[in-house]
Amino acid sequence: MQPVQHQQYWLGLRLIPDIGAARLARLMAHFESAEALWLEPDAGLMRLDLPKDLLRHFCRSRRQIDPAGEMAKVEAAGAKLITLEDEAYPQLLRTLSDRPPLLYVRGDLNATSEKCLAVVGTRKASAYGRDVAFQLSKQLAQAEITIVSGLAHGIDAAAHRGALSANGRTVAVVATGIDRTYPREHAELVEEIAATGAIISEMPLGAAPLGKNFPQRNRMISGMSLGVLVAEAPAKSGAMNTVKHANDQGREVFAVPQNIFSKTGQGCNILLQEGAVLVRHVDDILDELQVSHLSEQTRIQTEEVAPADEKEEAVLQLLGADPTHVDIIVRQTHFPTSTVMSALTMLELKGLVESAGPMQYCRARFSSE
Repeated sequence: MQPVQHQQYWLGLRLIPDIGAARLARLMAHFESAEALWLEPDAGLMRLDLPKDLLRHFCRSRRQIDPAGEMAKVEAAGAKLITLEDEAYPQLLRTLSDRPPLLYVRGDLNATSEKCLAVVGTRKASAYGRDVAFQLSKQLAQAEITIVSGLAHGIDAAAHRGALSANGRTVAVVATGIDRTYPREHAELVEEIAATGAIISEMPLGAAPLGKNFPQRNRMISGMSLGVLVAEAPAKSGAMNTVKHANDQGREVFAVPQNIFSKTGQGCNILLQEGAVLVRHVDDILDELQVSHLSEQTRIQTEEVAPADEKEEAVLQLLGADPTHVDIIVRQTHFPTSTVMSALTMLELKGLVESAGPMQYCRARFSSE
């Protein structure tokens, strides 16, 4: 049998209306493969000890579906399929009771490390939140951790871009058909992710970004990851829904502390009150995941961009997301202006700070959307 053949039968099964993962699992329990179920004559199916309405619906619906033709549509969309019968199916995701039987994939999921961490948060992220997501994802990618997120604006996009900036691997789990880009502004980001990582979906081709699809997507984001890092999120948000799935799945939850007056970050502070791992540095994550042996590698890779001395460190500590004038830095550090300017120049060369106007500087961040 050609490798693609068993996949087309899984595809046919998933396209039958009102046959979700649970019902499909009940049907599959009576057969050795998707092909055997699909090709079983109606008479044989009707003898199964299952609800007759379900069996009649299955028999009637499959006559309207051409698996080979549907498979051709997937290939025309530049995608491929991975099923529960394939070794490339993510092992952590496979352990879920509600695992998706079929994944649509753009890119290379097979090469994706099983050391995955989800990085999630609000679409309306602050500069601080985007910086946190970008920098931590970059450092995690340097430690050979695959970053998993949902391709949304804000924290998700920052996480994907952080991993890409380190030439690392990132996976975007989307709530639409694999042939649709949502949001549209991320078309270029999708191509970058697919080039080195993967875009994955359990939704059929053409599926729109319906609200009901996102909680399903969220349980996949946490399900294929060792843990979930919330970089910035309100108390009620999709990120908190992902955390709920993570708790149900026995995954570790990490949170970055937020300003107590920040509405966009209150979810993180709530999670920390409830026992989430507080993240101040990438090692807080690596140690908790018991991959602390990678921390040294991360340290070596980032050491060259760390402040070189106490003067650079003092200047850097005074800078945040908002621009700060050089005169203020001089007054607070008591350093000569020439010393401050020299430190700022070196920090800018290292990518730690950036100019924010005449004689004004702030912590470096990637370009906002």
